[in-house]
Amino acid sequence: MHIRRAGARDVDLLTRMRLTFLAEHAGVQPGTFVDEVAADTRAFVERGQNAGTLLSWFADDADGRCVGVVSVHLVDMPPRPDDGRTLEGYVINLYVEPEHRRSGVGHALFEACLAGAADRHVRRVFLKATPDGRPLYERAGFAPNDAWMELSVRPGREAARP
Repeated sequence: MHIRRAGARDVDLLTRMRLTFLAEHAGVQPGTFVDEVAADTRAFVERGQNAGTLLSWFADDADGRCVGVVSVHLVDMPPRPDDGRTLEGYVINLYVEPEHRRSGVGHALFEACLAGAADRHVRRVFLKATPDGRPLYERAGFAPNDAWMELSVRPGREAARP
């Protein structure tokens, strides 16, 4: 197995692996997504790759075939009094093909991701854990964070009035 950093030529592969990850967690086949989802995903990946805000790594098997991926989306945040670094990273997917799971591929990908974040002076990395991924993240030192709240904003939502 070989871990490598994704480059500009890898937009299509990153897109395909991201859609495979999403499909697995939705319980559908990757081809069931409408073309717009694939096109929007590709545009997001390409924008992030070009801007340097999407860092990704692949795991290739001995034949050079991609069997896993991890990506972290970098977000510019204001400095804090206790830490002047301004980048934070959101891990948007860690995916390993089913036949290669529990063989160290996910661990190697995640270590590459965390090392890459450290190289970029990222202040904090956060993620939404799937049940399968939770043990890996906990072993890496991640802990649940009860400080955050979230709201999904509906299109057309009116602004709150005072």
